[in-house]
Amino acid sequence: MTIDDRDPNAYYQSKLGVEFYDLFTGDAHNNGPVKGDVAFYIECAREFGAPVLELATGTGRVLWQIAAAGFEIVGIDISDEMLALARAKASSESADTRSRVRLHRMDMTSFHLDQSFRLAIIPFRAFQHLTLPEQQRQALRCVHRSLIPGGHFVIDVFDPRLEHCVPGAPSPNPERRLKDSKTGHTVVRRVLERINDPVRQLVTETFRIEESDEGGVTLSSEESSWTLRWSTRQEMKYLFELTGFEVIAEYSDFFRAPPAYGKEQLWILRKV
Repeated sequence: MTIDDRDPNAYYQSKLGVEFYDLFTGDAHNNGPVKGDVAFYIECAREFGAPVLELATGTGRVLWQIAAAGFEIVGIDISDEMLALARAKASSESADTRSRVRLHRMDMTSFHLDQSFRLAIIPFRAFQHLTLPEQQRQALRCVHRSLIPGGHFVIDVFDPRLEHCVPGAPSPNPERRLKDSKTGHTVVRRVLERINDPVRQLVTETFRIEESDEGGVTLSSEESSWTLRWSTRQEMKYLFELTGFEVIAEYSDFFRAPPAYGKEQLWILRKV
Protein backbone atom coordinates (compact mmCIF):
# COMPACT_ATOMS: atom_id res chain seq x y z
CA MET A 1 0.00 0.00 0.00
CA THR A 2 1.30 3.47 -0.89
CA ILE A 3 0.77 6.86 0.77
CA ASP A 4 -1.77 7.72 -1.92
CA ASP A 5 -3.96 4.74 -0.95
CA ARG A 6 -4.47 6.01 2.58
CA ASP A 7 -6.84 8.50 4.17
CA PRO A 8 -4.57 11.03 5.94
CA ASN A 9 -7.18 11.35 8.70
CA ALA A 10 -8.06 7.67 9.19
CA TYR A 11 -6.77 7.65 12.76
CA TYR A 12 -9.33 10.28 13.77
CA GLN A 13 -12.22 8.16 12.56
CA SER A 14 -11.09 4.85 14.06
CA LYS A 15 -12.79 3.55 17.20
CA LEU A 16 -9.70 3.20 19.39
CA GLY A 17 -7.89 6.19 17.88
CA VAL A 18 -10.78 8.42 18.93
CA GLU A 19 -11.46 6.67 22.25
CA PHE A 20 -7.86 7.08 23.42
CA TYR A 21 -7.04 10.35 21.67
CA ASP A 22 -7.16 12.37 24.89
CA LEU A 23 -5.04 9.80 26.69
CA PHE A 24 -2.17 10.05 24.19
CA THR A 25 -2.55 13.76 23.54
CA GLY A 26 -2.85 14.50 27.24
CA ASP A 27 0.44 12.72 27.80
CA ALA A 28 2.06 14.83 25.08
CA HIS A 29 0.48 17.95 26.55
CA ASN A 30 1.91 17.27 30.01
CA ASN A 31 5.35 15.98 29.09
CA GLY A 32 6.10 16.42 25.42
CA PRO A 33 6.71 19.10 22.80
CA VAL A 34 3.28 20.71 23.18
CA LYS A 35 3.44 21.00 26.95
CA GLY A 36 1.57 24.12 28.03
CA ASP A 37 -0.38 24.59 24.81
CA VAL A 38 -3.83 25.01 26.35
CA ALA A 39 -2.64 27.73 28.73
CA PHE A 40 -0.92 29.44 25.79
CA TYR A 41 -4.12 29.51 23.70
CA ILE A 42 -6.06 30.91 26.65
CA GLU A 43 -3.44 33.66 26.99
CA CYS A 44 -3.90 34.45 23.30
CA ALA A 45 -7.67 34.68 23.76
CA ARG A 46 -7.11 37.15 26.59
CA GLU A 47 -4.72 39.19 24.45
CA PHE A 48 -6.57 39.16 21.13
CA GLY A 49 -10.19 38.69 22.22
CA ALA A 50 -13.18 36.60 21.24
CA PRO A 51 -14.97 35.09 19.48
CA VAL A 52 -12.38 32.38 18.85
CA LEU A 53 -12.41 29.91 15.97
CA GLU A 54 -10.69 26.55 16.43
CA LEU A 55 -10.02 24.47 13.33
CA ALA A 56 -9.65 20.70 13.81
CA THR A 57 -11.17 20.98 17.26
CA GLY A 58 -11.20 17.19 17.67
CA THR A 59 -12.43 16.01 21.05
CA GLY A 60 -12.58 19.58 22.37
CA ARG A 61 -9.41 19.20 24.43
CA VAL A 62 -8.55 22.87 23.86
CA LEU A 63 -12.01 24.22 23.04
CA TRP A 64 -13.73 23.40 26.33
CA GLN A 65 -10.95 24.93 28.41
CA ILE A 66 -11.04 28.16 26.39
CA ALA A 67 -14.81 28.29 26.88
CA ALA A 68 -14.43 27.60 30.61
CA ALA A 69 -12.03 30.57 30.78
CA GLY A 70 -14.88 32.80 29.62
CA PHE A 71 -14.48 33.04 25.84
CA GLU A 72 -16.99 32.38 23.07
CA ILE A 73 -15.55 29.75 20.74
CA VAL A 74 -16.62 27.90 17.60
CA GLY A 75 -14.99 24.57 16.77
CA ILE A 76 -14.98 22.82 13.40
CA ASP A 77 -13.76 19.34 12.54
CA ILE A 78 -14.08 16.89 9.66
CA SER A 79 -14.48 13.80 11.89
CA ASP A 80 -17.97 12.91 13.11
CA GLU A 81 -16.42 10.54 15.64
CA MET A 82 -14.21 13.21 17.21
CA LEU A 83 -17.05 15.73 17.29
CA ALA A 84 -19.30 13.20 19.02
CA LEU A 85 -16.74 12.93 21.81
CA ALA A 86 -16.43 16.72 21.99
CA ARG A 87 -20.21 17.07 22.29
CA ALA A 88 -20.35 14.37 24.98
CA LYS A 89 -18.04 16.48 27.16
CA ALA A 90 -20.70 19.19 27.39
CA SER A 91 -22.47 17.24 30.13
CA SER A 92 -19.56 17.86 32.52
CA GLU A 93 -19.42 21.61 31.84
CA SER A 94 -21.45 24.41 33.38
CA ALA A 95 -24.42 25.96 31.58
CA ASP A 96 -22.42 29.18 31.13
CA THR A 97 -19.52 27.32 29.54
CA ARG A 98 -21.85 25.35 27.26
CA SER A 99 -23.50 28.58 26.10
CA ARG A 100 -20.17 29.84 24.77
CA VAL A 101 -19.54 26.83 22.48
CA ARG A 102 -20.70 25.93 18.98
CA LEU A 103 -19.49 22.86 17.09
CA HIS A 104 -19.77 22.16 13.36
CA ARG A 105 -18.73 19.37 11.03
CA MET A 106 -16.75 21.24 8.39
CA ASP A 107 -13.62 20.81 6.30
CA MET A 108 -10.94 23.37 7.15
CA THR A 109 -10.20 23.81 3.43
CA SER A 110 -13.71 24.95 2.47
CA PHE A 111 -15.66 26.12 5.51
CA HIS A 112 -18.05 29.08 5.70
CA LEU A 113 -19.44 30.49 8.95
CA ASP A 114 -21.97 33.19 9.72
CA GLN A 115 -19.68 35.32 11.88
CA SER A 116 -16.21 36.85 11.99
CA PHE A 117 -13.57 36.09 14.60
CA ARG A 118 -10.92 38.02 16.48
CA LEU A 119 -8.75 34.93 16.88
CA ALA A 120 -8.37 31.63 15.00
CA ILE A 121 -6.24 28.71 16.15
CA ILE A 122 -5.08 25.38 14.69
CA PRO A 123 -3.48 23.46 17.58
CA PHE A 124 -1.37 20.32 17.77
CA ARG A 125 -0.15 19.99 14.18
CA ALA A 126 -3.60 19.41 12.69
CA PHE A 127 -2.72 21.62 9.72
CA GLN A 128 -0.16 19.02 8.67
CA HIS A 129 -2.88 16.52 7.78
CA LEU A 130 -3.46 18.68 4.69
CA THR A 131 -1.17 16.73 2.42
CA LEU A 132 -1.35 18.91 -0.71
CA PRO A 133 0.01 22.47 -0.96
CA GLU A 134 -3.24 23.65 -2.56
CA GLN A 135 -5.17 22.32 0.44
CA GLN A 136 -2.90 24.29 2.75
CA ARG A 137 -3.47 27.48 0.77
CA GLN A 138 -7.23 26.91 0.70
CA ALA A 139 -7.36 26.45 4.48
CA LEU A 140 -5.32 29.58 5.14
CA ARG A 141 -7.52 31.62 2.81
CA CYS A 142 -10.62 30.36 4.66
CA VAL A 143 -9.06 31.44 7.96
CA HIS A 144 -8.18 34.83 6.50
CA ARG A 145 -11.75 35.34 5.27
CA SER A 146 -13.14 34.42 8.69
CA LEU A 147 -11.12 36.94 10.69
CA ILE A 148 -11.98 40.57 11.37
CA PRO A 149 -9.60 43.17 9.88
CA GLY A 150 -6.40 42.92 11.89
CA GLY A 151 -7.55 39.64 13.51
CA HIS A 152 -4.99 37.15 14.78
CA PHE A 153 -4.19 33.55 13.94
CA VAL A 154 -2.12 31.04 15.95
CA ILE A 155 -0.92 27.81 14.37
CA ASP A 156 1.33 25.01 15.62
CA VAL A 157 3.22 22.56 13.38
CA PHE A 158 6.33 20.51 14.08
CA ASP A 159 9.68 21.58 12.70
CA PRO A 160 10.96 18.50 10.81
CA ARG A 161 14.12 16.74 11.86
CA LEU A 162 15.41 15.83 8.43
CA GLU A 163 17.03 12.54 9.50
CA HIS A 164 13.50 11.28 10.25
CA CYS A 165 12.22 12.27 6.78
CA VAL A 166 14.44 10.23 4.48
CA PRO A 167 13.29 6.91 2.96
CA GLY A 168 13.76 4.00 5.33
CA ALA A 169 14.14 6.12 8.47
CA PRO A 170 12.36 4.48 11.43
CA SER A 171 9.75 6.23 13.53
CA PRO A 172 11.26 8.37 16.31
CA ASN A 173 8.42 7.12 18.56
CA PRO A 174 7.94 3.44 17.64
CA GLU A 175 5.86 2.60 20.71
CA ARG A 176 3.91 4.50 23.36
CA ARG A 177 2.53 2.64 26.37
CA LEU A 178 0.21 4.45 28.80
CA LYS A 179 -2.16 3.57 31.60
CA ASP A 180 -5.74 4.84 31.44
CA SER A 181 -6.39 6.27 34.91
CA LYS A 182 -10.16 5.85 34.47
CA THR A 183 -10.01 2.08 33.96
CA GLY A 184 -6.53 1.00 35.01
CA HIS A 185 -6.10 -0.55 31.57
CA THR A 186 -2.86 -0.35 29.59
CA VAL A 187 -3.07 1.14 26.10
CA VAL A 188 -0.24 0.61 23.61
CA ARG A 189 0.15 2.39 20.29
CA ARG A 190 2.81 0.68 18.19
CA VAL A 191 4.09 1.79 14.77
CA LEU A 192 3.86 -1.09 12.30
CA GLU A 193 5.06 0.76 9.22
CA ARG A 194 6.47 4.18 8.37
CA ILE A 195 6.72 5.50 4.80
CA ASN A 196 8.69 8.68 4.10
CA ASP A 197 8.31 10.55 0.83
CA PRO A 198 10.83 13.44 0.93
CA VAL A 199 9.92 14.62 -2.58
CA ARG A 200 6.36 15.46 -1.52
CA GLN A 201 7.35 16.03 2.13
CA LEU A 202 4.98 13.34 3.38
CA VAL A 203 5.19 10.79 6.16
CA THR A 204 2.60 8.12 6.83
CA GLU A 205 2.51 5.74 9.80
CA THR A 206 0.40 2.65 10.34
CA PHE A 207 -0.37 1.82 13.98
CA ARG A 208 -1.74 -0.98 16.02
CA ILE A 209 -3.59 0.19 19.13
CA GLU A 210 -4.22 -2.39 21.88
CA GLU A 211 -6.04 -2.12 25.18
CA SER A 212 -5.25 -4.67 27.90
CA ASP A 213 -6.66 -5.22 31.36
CA GLU A 214 -4.65 -5.38 34.61
CA GLY A 215 -3.86 -9.03 33.94
CA GLY A 216 -2.50 -8.36 30.47
CA VAL A 217 -5.51 -9.78 28.61
CA THR A 218 -6.14 -7.95 25.33
CA LEU A 219 -9.59 -6.36 25.38
CA SER A 220 -9.54 -4.56 22.04
CA SER A 221 -7.18 -4.11 19.12
CA GLU A 222 -7.27 -2.05 15.94
CA GLU A 223 -5.04 -0.90 13.10
CA SER A 224 -5.16 2.66 11.79
CA SER A 225 -2.94 5.24 10.13
CA TRP A 226 -2.30 8.90 9.48
CA THR A 227 -0.37 10.97 6.97
CA LEU A 228 1.24 14.34 7.57
CA ARG A 229 3.01 16.87 5.38
CA TRP A 230 6.04 18.55 6.91
CA SER A 231 7.14 22.09 6.06
CA THR A 232 10.21 24.12 6.86
CA ARG A 233 9.98 27.49 8.59
CA GLN A 234 10.77 29.38 5.39
CA GLU A 235 8.08 27.48 3.51
CA MET A 236 5.51 28.36 6.19
CA LYS A 237 6.51 32.03 6.03
CA TYR A 238 5.94 32.03 2.27
CA LEU A 239 2.54 30.37 2.74
CA PHE A 240 1.50 33.02 5.25
CA GLU A 241 2.64 35.86 3.01
CA LEU A 242 0.86 34.31 0.02
CA THR A 243 -2.44 34.07 1.90
CA GLY A 244 -2.51 37.52 3.49
CA PHE A 245 -0.86 37.17 6.91
CA GLU A 246 2.08 38.86 8.56
CA VAL A 247 4.19 37.14 11.20
CA ILE A 248 3.95 38.79 14.62
CA ALA A 249 5.99 36.22 16.55
CA GLU A 250 7.42 32.73 16.18
CA TYR A 251 8.45 30.33 18.93
CA SER A 252 9.70 26.78 19.40
CA ASP A 253 7.50 25.94 22.40
CA PHE A 254 4.53 27.22 24.36
CA PHE A 255 6.73 29.08 26.83
CA ARG A 256 7.84 31.47 24.06
CA ALA A 257 11.34 30.10 23.48
CA PRO A 258 12.94 31.43 20.27
CA PRO A 259 12.80 29.38 17.04
CA ALA A 260 14.89 26.20 17.15
CA TYR A 261 15.53 23.37 14.72
CA GLY A 262 13.52 20.21 15.24
CA LYS A 263 11.10 21.58 17.82
CA GLU A 264 7.69 23.22 17.37
CA GLN A 265 6.91 25.89 14.83
CA LEU A 266 4.50 28.05 16.83
CA TRP A 267 3.35 31.08 14.84
CA ILE A 268 1.37 34.16 15.83
CA LEU A 269 0.04 35.93 12.75
CA ARG A 270 -2.10 38.95 11.92
CA LYS A 271 -4.48 39.39 9.01
CA VAL A 272 -3.36 42.13 6.61
